[in-house]
Order: sequence, then structure tokens, then C-alpha cells
Amino acid sequence: MSTLALLALIGAIVVGLAFVAALIAMTLRRRGQAGPDIPPGMSPGPSDQVLERRHLERIMGWGIIFVVITAVWLPVIWLREPDQNVADAVELMDRAAARGEEWFALTSEENPTGFACARCHGLEAEGGSVPFTNSETGEFTPNYPVPALNDVCARLPIEHPDDVDIRDTIMQGREGTPMPSWSVRFEGPMNDQQITDLIAFIVSIQEIPDEQNLCTNPAAAAEEDAEQAPDDAGQTGTA
Repeated sequence: MSTLALLALIGAIVVGLAFVAALIAMTLRRRGQAGPDIPPGMSPGPSDQVLERRHLERIMGWGIIFVVITAVWLPVIWLREPDQNVADAVELMDRAAARGEEWFALTSEENPTGFACARCHGLEAEGGSVPFTNSETGEFTPNYPVPALNDVCARLPIEHPDDVDIRDTIMQGREGTPMPSWSVRFEGPMNDQQITDLIAFIVSIQEIPDEQNLCTNPAAAAEEDAEQAPDDAGQTGTA
């Protein structure tokens, strides 16, 4: 055998042995893998925790923003609450006074709900006079004086200790005068809300200084009560 043939034989043997060794290595590696041989398209996906992480983070972020907004908004609302309550009270009083003006005005086609208080007390509540016949004595007075209402708060507070106040006068009237009872409690035509509206209107048209206004100035009303207390005590002691 020539040298060239020998070398060729040796090369063939080496290649054959390498091929066999490769086959043995691939077989051993496949046997060492754990679990079934699953295709890549059927391999397990990421867990729910990984998939929902972004969603949870988004929800938590919006929650933090909501808490921050609430933490800022609530103190602002709380600080504005007193002013808002005052504004609401003023608005309610203005609406009540507007309704009371309708009750006070003369009855007309434009104002069918008027109770015509202005017929006796004047269109501007400046007072006036009306013919009056006393039902008890039969005495007729052609020009019975009717007091003004635009200064009544200088004479009578809304709530007086002796219950001689604007509300009671409107509700019960005054015996022996042209002033009838207006409350449904005393067989009159007005309900409590209408009387409250009428009082709100009367208080709104007062033409007296604030220091003399017994309806809206608590200090003036307290001073008036203090001045009347000694007189009441003296009358009680004399009796």
C-alpha cells in the first residue's frame, strides 16, 4: 500500500470517528433535557403578575393623583364654607324679600297674589290713613292713622320678650284698629312662609340708622330690653 492510500484511509477513519462522536453527543444531550420537547410557540407565557404590573401601576398612579387633589380640595372647600354659608343666607333673604314685596303690593292683574298691605300702609310703606268703624263701639273714624312700616324696626324688634313684635302683630292683628289678623292660625289668609317673606321685605326697606334697628342689630335690641327691664320691675313691684 502506498503512502498516499494510507493517508487517505487514516483520514476516512478520523472523519468517521468524528461523525460517530457527534451523533453520540447529540443523543446524550437530548436525553439530558427535562420535560417534553415543546415547540417555541407553545412555551409558557409570562405570569399574571408580570402581565398586570403595568395596569396595577397605572391604577395606583391615578389613586395617588386623586388623593393629592382631594387633600388640596377639601381644605379649600372648608375654608370657603363660612363665606358660602353667608352668601347662601343672603340669597335666601333676598328671595324671601322679593316674595314679600309681592305679598305687600296691591292686588292687580300683574300681581294677583298681592294681599294689598300697601292699601293701608302706603305704596312705599310710608304710612297713611283709612276709614275705620270700631266694631265694639260703633265709632267711625274717617281718617284712622296707619303707622309707617319703613321705620318699624326702631319701635318693635322681630322677637320681643313681651311677644309684642312684628310677627305677632301681622299674625294676630290689633284689636280695636283696622289691622286684622293675617295668619291662617287666626283665621287669616297668610301661611307662615308668606308672613316670613313679608317680614323679610319689611326689614329690607327700613330707613333708620343701624344703631336704632332692633331687627338686625342685636346690640340695639339688647339695649332696648335692658332699658325696659327696670320699668317692668318697677311696675311689678308697684302692683
